[in-house]
Amino acid sequence: PRSFVKRWCELYGTELRYYDHQSGQVACRVINLHGSQILSHSETSNGSQIKVNTPNDALASQYTFAGDDSAEINRWKEAIEAAAAHPPNRDSVVKPGNTNLIALVNGKSGGKQGLTLIRKIKKHLGDNNVVDITAVGGPKTALTAHAQMIESTRFLVCGGDGTVGWALFDQDRVQNQGVMRGEASFAVLPLGTGNDMARILKCGGGYGGEKLMPILKKAVQSDTQRLDRWKVSAKSADGTGKDFLLCNYFSIGYDAKVARQWHVCRETKPYLFRSRPINLAWYGYFGALNAATMSRISNALKLEVDGQEVKIPGSIRTLCVVNIPSYSGGANLWGKAHAPPPFRAQATDDKLIEVVGTTGPIHLLGAKMGILRGIRVAQGRKVKVSARKAAEGGKQPKKGLYFQVDGEPFVVDHAGLHEDVKFKPEMPPQGAEIDLTVDIEYHKDANLVAHPYSVSCGACGGQQ
Repeated sequence: PRSFVKRWCELYGTELRYYDHQSGQVACRVINLHGSQILSHSETSNGSQIKVNTPNDALASQYTFAGDDSAEINRWKEAIEAAAAHPPNRDSVVKPGNTNLIALVNGKSGGKQGLTLIRKIKKHLGDNNVVDITAVGGPKTALTAHAQMIESTRFLVCGGDGTVGWALFDQDRVQNQGVMRGEASFAVLPLGTGNDMARILKCGGGYGGEKLMPILKKAVQSDTQRLDRWKVSAKSADGTGKDFLLCNYFSIGYDAKVARQWHVCRETKPYLFRSRPINLAWYGYFGALNAATMSRISNALKLEVDGQEVKIPGSIRTLCVVNIPSYSGGANLWGKAHAPPPFRAQATDDKLIEVVGTTGPIHLLGAKMGILRGIRVAQGRKVKVSARKAAEGGKQPKKGLYFQVDGEPFVVDHAGLHEDVKFKPEMPPQGAEIDLTVDIEYHKDANLVAHPYSVSCGACGGQQ
């Protein structure tokens, strides 16, 4: 900082936060003064200035503080010397009455874009308010630390859709332990590949290096909206299975197979996935690779909604159960317009979930462009998807079935459910069958912050 004329400062323990009159509750800069040392104090024609060595600050090793009021600078010199000797802050700090903003950053998201963001965001929030969740075992640590101040705290989740789901799952864990009595509010800064949750919150399809101050201010000040979350239980006949909490979507068929191949390649060859555009290009590659071999799934699956069997249209290659109006990077499959009876317009907080299908990559691309929508199949409160026997038209075991929950892909064959990226299907024994049952029902809702920054979400397309 060069001048305090248009700024005011707050000192909490070892942290100095300074603001301008437009920054609201978000600091222009947070400086860690622990262990700092006054290098010089001089008088100039414009006032006084002090140079400070800051060995523990994450952004710079030296700062110059200047102002036209020598008495004020002297007071700050005394405060800086006191802060230098103060024990390191162990907790985040914020002015009483303000909203405390905690950034939960996935350092591995966006081709490790998160690691770069951590340094940039510490400039405004300070060391203690920025958490690399991959380094501490997840969001649970930060959520637990702020559980008693949850009404005055907001969390900015910096990552993809999986990171948002991770934060909401860990909130459930903290609440179930009785540590958190209230409910957290989560804003999103998208760093992933699809970023469908960020799109429906009007947060954009991906962070591209925009200035952070407007984003942080809106994360603190914007209104919230409710989001239904759903419990998914996937089981096979051999007893293997897994439970999930769904925020965005479940799909089974062609799209899930593409997602599985992309996921395996990323996990086994991470050096090929260095940025969001490259990640999207790989998605396109695997989509084209499987386009010629995709098969209809209407005979392979049985669908029940609210206890009633529902016929799956014969042209569908992917069956999707969607909770939000954005799928696979911006496709509004259900469509924006009011749906004819017995269907309703889609909402994120109506305790209803939609079942919709696509016929292939061209259909999905048209939905992303806003000129097509998916094939509406059903809408309800409970959904059950199960595999039919091969004798009834179901898939042969050697081909397997692929499904995904919020982008997390799995393969199911005669031997059960597999998520290991090293798994390779084996030839099934005579008479083997694929046995899969997926149950989806309402779990609870969550509080999300809408419009953290004003970039078009691109997820508002969809034919009427």
